[in-house]
Amino acid sequence: MSQPPDALGAHTLASVKRRLLPFLFLMYVAELLTRGNVGLAGLQMREDLGFSATVFGLGAGVFLFGYSPFAVPSNLIVARVGARRWIPVVLIGSGVLGSAMMLVRSPLSFYLMRFLLGVAEAGFFPAVIYYLGAWMPAEQRARVTAQFMTAIPVAGVVSGALAAPLLGLDGRLGLAGWQWLFLVEGLPAVALGLVAYSRLTDEPAQARWLPPDERAWLVERLGRERAAPPGAPSRGLRDTFADPALYWLGLLNFLVMASAYAKGVWSPQVIKAASHLGDSQVSLLTGLIAGASVIAMLANGAHSDLRQERRLHIAVPAMLMALGWFLCAGTDSGAVTVFALTMVAVGINSQYGPFWTLPAARLSGRARAAG
Repeated sequence: MSQPPDALGAHTLASVKRRLLPFLFLMYVAELLTRGNVGLAGLQMREDLGFSATVFGLGAGVFLFGYSPFAVPSNLIVARVGARRWIPVVLIGSGVLGSAMMLVRSPLSFYLMRFLLGVAEAGFFPAVIYYLGAWMPAEQRARVTAQFMTAIPVAGVVSGALAAPLLGLDGRLGLAGWQWLFLVEGLPAVALGLVAYSRLTDEPAQARWLPPDERAWLVERLGRERAAPPGAPSRGLRDTFADPALYWLGLLNFLVMASAYAKGVWSPQVIKAASHLGDSQVSLLTGLIAGASVIAMLANGAHSDLRQERRLHIAVPAMLMALGWFLCAGTDSGAVTVFALTMVAVGINSQYGPFWTLPAARLSGRARAAG
């Protein structure tokens, strides 16, 4: 017996979310561990290798010199060969290079490994955002993107929880604690990358795991949306690079990501300096700060979809983030520093869901992949 149209659509989207989101979430957590653990590793790494704050900060930031220019070509590859083929390659490469960070011995090798890690990871996040746009109607994207991107704070919780015992292995089998941290936290990405090829499906028309009526509904629904995407003037790659709105979005994302990377790289050492706690306590506090933003992230994404409003749902978290940084800069108290960094984390993570609906709303086809 066929279902009513509304029930059919709701059941279809629920099935798609159950199939895709948990696995995409796990992959993103694994990928984030390989890039974000440098801040916690720095609690020991700087002293062991004699890195100054300048060397460590530059090495952590060099990641973006590899990540930024390779994101667009990597996503164009996704549009050409499909997510099922490309995402596993990116994830396995990220895991291998993440574990290979244990081999760093000098500033030059630190810079080189972080650059290569950036190149390897450039394709994962934009590929998944492109992939979700191929499966989710526009009115669902903010909450689905927010649900997927809760991997960011969850990865912070996982990394903080793992860092304490891994850093405590200092000296075991001749490896420093920070080497154990890099080695172990790169392995999940390799394992999930090996599974991804058999788990992912490129597009709804190929989804044999959906009943025929649900598959037909989803193909028709997304096809109708792409035929006339609301407010989407861009059609090709040339239009993408000529659209001034995308440059404003790029600037906004640049400013938010600058804060995100500053928090990820330096917050463990800022907390340690302000609180005088040990490495294990600092790593656990770092995880708790990340976890505090999960509820705010989900709530803001769901409310943005409910109201079909994006700008305020991006602007208010961004202002909270800025206020947190001002508070952090103006205090020597360990407790206030932790509270301020929690504000920063909530602000950064809460805006992700609404923000990443905007490029997909303006673009379609290969232009969406590049944009």
